[in-house]
Amino acid sequence: MLGAAVSLAGAARPSFWYDEAATISASYSRPLSELWQMLGHVDAVHGLYYLLMHGWFAVAPPTEFWARVPSGLAVGAAAAGLVVLGTRLASLGTGVVAGVLLAVLPRATWAGVEARPYALTMALAVWLTVALTWALNRQTRWAWLGYGALLTVSVVFDVFLALLAFAHVCYVAVTRRPARGFWVSATAALVLTAPFVALVARQARQISWVGPISGRTIEDVAVQQYFDRNPYFALLAALLLVVAARRLGAVRESVVLAVAWMVVPTAVIIVYSLLAEPLYTPRYLCFTAPAVALLLGLCVVAVTRAPWQAVAVVAAFAVAATHSYVAAQRSTYAKYGMDYSRVADVIAAHASPGDCLLVNDTVTFHPAPLRPLLAARPQSFRPLVDVSLWQRATDIDAVFDTNLVPEASVGPLQHCATVWVLTQADPQAPGHETGVAIPPGPLFGGTTAFAVTRDLGFRLVERWQCSLVQVIKAIR
Repeated sequence: MLGAAVSLAGAARPSFWYDEAATISASYSRPLSELWQMLGHVDAVHGLYYLLMHGWFAVAPPTEFWARVPSGLAVGAAAAGLVVLGTRLASLGTGVVAGVLLAVLPRATWAGVEARPYALTMALAVWLTVALTWALNRQTRWAWLGYGALLTVSVVFDVFLALLAFAHVCYVAVTRRPARGFWVSATAALVLTAPFVALVARQARQISWVGPISGRTIEDVAVQQYFDRNPYFALLAALLLVVAARRLGAVRESVVLAVAWMVVPTAVIIVYSLLAEPLYTPRYLCFTAPAVALLLGLCVVAVTRAPWQAVAVVAAFAVAATHSYVAAQRSTYAKYGMDYSRVADVIAAHASPGDCLLVNDTVTFHPAPLRPLLAARPQSFRPLVDVSLWQRATDIDAVFDTNLVPEASVGPLQHCATVWVLTQADPQAPGHETGVAIPPGPLFGGTTAFAVTRDLGFRLVERWQCSLVQVIKAIR
């Protein structure tokens, strides 16, 4: 409950962004038959998540808060599972401390307010590891069958979770318990999911934006991957690890599990990125975040002698987490400065049904282009006449619609009395302005979109600056 509550507090505030617009487009804006067709061409890696969200949107609206509720609940499930895991591995105190630390871990609170599958991968990773410890203790056919079945589902949910099985190898080896059941169930699961992994690999072009391994990768792994660029939390974690390093002998097996859970998937992805093609992105490794909380939980119990001391250390981590939680993760433009929701709010509040919409895709910010903005809150734009729409996503089995160049919108624009233009924001312009004929400004004034509207007799009468996008009302 704590993990879900912490994650969902303020979940409605951050604007939707590019990736979340993909979730809305795939899971809400098309029937199952068209979703299935799309997955054959793109985004199969998130197919099971999209199916889950399709069912969720059948009972919940696609608003900022409700779209993120499954992720917040998943963080709660992951924290609860970590309590179970920590208790099985060490003690109840370890489990409780680890669960609370996961609830406030910056990467977990980030995932809990993201309408993407990352928080659910955390929950799957935790409960898969619980299943491993249970099967190792029981050593029954049904226990190992359960582990293999959950591993199969996990890999289909996120192919990177296959790497967790290799981390589990390290733990199985150090426990020196009978491992035949593990090898059979893990091998069977990986063989069964191999065709799906191959399909995902064929669609790898969709992550061609991922940059190569560089010096920045060190910072990404050390600070971003688990601490969401929160230096205070990272330094406190490092200090705790140094102090506890010599006091973890009694829980050596648990430490091996936590370290392998973090290191093995990260190392494999980085090495693959170096030798084959870029693949490393910190958020793709969210499923390893519970391992950090588990390791920190082991350390807290090792260095404290009384419950109040453990509470004090956990409280210090909670205070350190507020730096990223409040300022970075729960602000209006928390998600890479993206302002999809703010733009939709302006259109919904001020546009009239039948007004025209012109989307200028020539933007310099990333992720680009601008057209995906419409997918995040489709109901806000549905009453408008979209003169820049080229191909609908459902017609080309894509995630997003495609956009016409402004010159191709001249014909439809000739029938418009009012047009709303979405284009890149002008940082020099005031937040809101009105006038009989507002100057376009240097950014919009140099675009073909402005030239087209000017030549058709439109004049700019109102303008809103958001974070990355400006909304312009033009009439004639």
